[in-house]
Amino acid sequence: MLYDSEPVGSTATSTIWEITLRIDTTGYTGSGVRIDDVAFKISPNLEGVTLLDAPGGADNWTALSGGINAGGCQGNGANGFACATSDSTSAATLPFAGIYEWVFNAFVPIGTSLELDPFDASLKARCVTANGCKAGDLVFEGSTLQVVPEPGTALLLAFGLAGLVRAGSSRRAA
Repeated sequence: MLYDSEPVGSTATSTIWEITLRIDTTGYTGSGVRIDDVAFKISPNLEGVTLLDAPGGADNWTALSGGINAGGCQGNGANGFACATSDSTSAATLPFAGIYEWVFNAFVPIGTSLELDPFDASLKARCVTANGCKAGDLVFEGSTLQVVPEPGTALLLAFGLAGLVRAGSSRRAA
């Protein structure tokens, strides 16, 4: 999971973080034909979630606050999970040699920290058969949130590194 190093906004009661969930399905050999539900946990509490982008387009998915179980997204918002569900048979098909990506805005209550410990933050995905039945176990990975620097910060870092390389080559030439 990736999140911006700075919040992307706020409301009167929450800080808005952009969260990117990436699932690499390369080498998948299970009996599922598609991913129909994904969920992540980044905080002990969430006030809400919106979906910005997803495989097949965000219009093919519905975002909910709440976790996921064998039956799919549950919409029980008190546990800090966010979930996206889709009935589209072509949005996230398997096997797929690549990475699927979902982009969310997560509304975290002001004063609530993000889970950075791999045993606290998590992601899950539910694969289903052609008739919509759960295929295999829910994929569960203890995961860490990876900070993605703001574009301005990344640009400054790139210029700084370029300056160091130039200074080093100037010294060798002298």
